[in-house]
Amino acid sequence: MLSVLTRFQLAGALGNTVEWFDFAVYGYFASDIGSQFFPGDSPSLQLISAFGVFAVGYLMRPIGGLILGPIGELIGRRSLLVTSVALMSACSLGIAVLPPVTDWGIASAVILVLLRMLQGLSVGGEFTGSVVALVEDVPASRRGWSGSLSGAGAILGFVGGSSAAAVIHWLLDPVAVHQWGWRIPFVFGAALGLIALGLRRSFVEVEKDSGHGTLQSHYQGLVVNLPAMLRAMGAVALSTVTFYLVTVFDVEILASRMPENAAAINAITTVNQAIGIGFILLGGVLADHQRKAALAQKLNLILAALVVPGMLLASSGSLVCFAIGQLIVLVPMMLYLGVYPSLLPYLFPQKIRCSAFSLSYILSVAIVGGTAPMAATWLLQEQGWSQGPAWYCVIWAIPALLALRHIGGYCVDE
Repeated sequence: MLSVLTRFQLAGALGNTVEWFDFAVYGYFASDIGSQFFPGDSPSLQLISAFGVFAVGYLMRPIGGLILGPIGELIGRRSLLVTSVALMSACSLGIAVLPPVTDWGIASAVILVLLRMLQGLSVGGEFTGSVVALVEDVPASRRGWSGSLSGAGAILGFVGGSSAAAVIHWLLDPVAVHQWGWRIPFVFGAALGLIALGLRRSFVEVEKDSGHGTLQSHYQGLVVNLPAMLRAMGAVALSTVTFYLVTVFDVEILASRMPENAAAINAITTVNQAIGIGFILLGGVLADHQRKAALAQKLNLILAALVVPGMLLASSGSLVCFAIGQLIVLVPMMLYLGVYPSLLPYLFPQKIRCSAFSLSYILSVAIVGGTAPMAATWLLQEQGWSQGPAWYCVIWAIPALLALRHIGGYCVDE
């Protein structure tokens, strides 16, 4: 039998896996989904429409942070975690069984958009909410390891999504994938969500201060803690930009230059991300044995020093160089992803911790990470600067290092 703590940690990690698995799966089957729900004469317009719905999910995340974050403070961490994973699972099942427009007409497309909006809302509270819960309800000496499980679960969701897409395409012919095969991973995601929901419902929350006040005072607390939120946003800037450029932008650019090796490039990225899960967990272990703020600063310095040679090697045109170069960048970045979950939430007092950390992280991802591929494309294709994307990452090391320089002095001591 699993201990109560182990069940709780598994619930936190698995919930993140479900959330990011469903998001990843949608991206991998965007063209099939587009043809089912956005029919038209132009396949490119179908794909654009499908990815537009994908983007809607990202835009809903800050709203999710504003709505779900207060649940974690005013009602309880358990309520937040149960609500987020139940909402994601229900939406995943809804997408799996939603009839195409040929059966329900425009209503199918409208419902798909609504389901994706609700999924984005649930993600807005899931990752950061689980991070806060995982680091609060464990002994201080184990916060690093426990917090790193959230990041590991999220990356596992990405890896699982790409693996599921590969298996579906391997087992089924293209016609079957197009007609119904794309629905299978969503059913699997919903089933995983039910398991996570069962684990989270049995979680007994540690008693915390109940004097959290009203919703109005809660949001006023966020305004007061705006400087700390800006520090948290800066602290994740470099890792966020690097993740999007190394695992998304570089992959797409190299695949477009070497279309005959596109499958191999995506497979290499999946394997490297899977390897990265181990480094995330290692980062959590290191955080339990060193000063977290100092360790976080060192890892960002290492990442800033390695990102240029790593990205240049990855884009050199060789699959071997791509694998090695990408891994060079991913190692320090994944280590940092294992460290900051046990550090950054403690920039905020307990009564607003879920909301403040959630908004800080989501806004940084949306503003800094979401625009990174666009900025990198402009530097590479419009300005003709082959090293531009790599140096763009280095620029974001400045706010990250400034935020981390004295961040330990601002952390709330429990």
